[in-house]
Amino acid sequence: MKLKSILFAITLVMVLPTMVQADEGENVYYYILVDRFESGDIDQVGVNLDDPEGFHGGDFQGIENRIDHLATLGVTHIILSPVFQTNDYTGVNVTSYEKIQETFGTKEDLSQLIQSLNDQNMEVLLHFPITDNLTEDEMINHLQAWKDGLPISGYYFSDLDKQPDATWQRIIDEVDSWFMTEVTNNPEKWIQLGFDRVVDRSVRDEAVNFLKDFDQPLEPLLNATDWSNGQIVQSMDLYDTDRFTHSFAATGSHPITHWKLAITYLMTTANEPLFYQGTEIPLDGVTEDLSHHQTVNFLAGDDQLIRHIEKISNAYDDLPSLAKGEFELLHADDGYLVFKRTYKDETTIVAINNSSSLQKVDIELEPGLELRGLLIDDLVREKEEGIYTVAAERESSNIFMVQNSTGIYWPLILIFGGIMAIFVTFTLVMYRKNKK
Repeated sequence: MKLKSILFAITLVMVLPTMVQADEGENVYYYILVDRFESGDIDQVGVNLDDPEGFHGGDFQGIENRIDHLATLGVTHIILSPVFQTNDYTGVNVTSYEKIQETFGTKEDLSQLIQSLNDQNMEVLLHFPITDNLTEDEMINHLQAWKDGLPISGYYFSDLDKQPDATWQRIIDEVDSWFMTEVTNNPEKWIQLGFDRVVDRSVRDEAVNFLKDFDQPLEPLLNATDWSNGQIVQSMDLYDTDRFTHSFAATGSHPITHWKLAITYLMTTANEPLFYQGTEIPLDGVTEDLSHHQTVNFLAGDDQLIRHIEKISNAYDDLPSLAKGEFELLHADDGYLVFKRTYKDETTIVAINNSSSLQKVDIELEPGLELRGLLIDDLVREKEEGIYTVAAERESSNIFMVQNSTGIYWPLILIFGGIMAIFVTFTLVMYRKNKK
């Protein structure tokens, strides 16, 4: 028993190097379509599950029931689809900005949900749609009123073209809040205007084309966006697109395998990730028949993607370089992407292999280091002075923590050597005894 304890302690020291606690982590956004998330009240009026365009009963209580699930994913910001009084389940066609849609719950229910999320260190943004008859002054008044009346952190906008730039500048200047938006081009313009985060939708198509199948060209994705900008947000699908999972029907690729690649990509560049509800299942669906808005089935599939997201989210806490480090592209060829994140004296290496074969590349770092894999157990030692070979099997990804070389741990080698010597001696003795 004592020997087992010693071996366990030695192994623990070798496998778990000292970590540095980050003072802040990467933001992880999760978009919830309220009516199609989960129903917490089965006796709602006005719900018709047989009508794909009708209300299906998702509500604030249903979201509250899944707060632990959201926390497991490491979500930092929840984006709630429009919650105002509406005549459609998406909430976009607002009929009153002063009331809450009754099938979702009451204002008190919403306030309780937001507070519960805040208690789990998740901030809440309200998706604020803009109707054609909404004036600038009315919009500002509504934004300020809901900010004062609910414990929200800010707003998400998807209708920038419905107001002139001067109006957006006024909103940012006058409403004390945190603002996020989405654009199809020139995200830097809106960042300069004052938006805190901008979803760059222009890069989504290139990301989907690269990651939906192996051996796809990297150049279009490389040229699509600025991976080093921490205020840019990326997603693989959204509330108004086909699900990324559906792309595998044409390519025959394994959904879990390629979703893992996509999740690593989203969560490890300097851009921040946005997940549309059900990504972690993963859900399928297309816009044509509204199946992209199917209610989340939390009992479907397995937990592989949940565990994958959780691993990377936990790594944010342990590795400041992964959460907020400077981005440097080291290799991008033959479907193999390798880059470095650096913060102060800490370095993390990320490898994403979306090819049909094993890929290797030599990278230069300081001498006397080693790279330890976090997603897949792997150890890369120095090949020659300052040269390290980073390898990844086909259709796989890994995050490598760079640390000082531990070298050969002789005490452990001697212990195992002693055990093997005893075993060999015992085997020989028994063999000779049986032979006699």
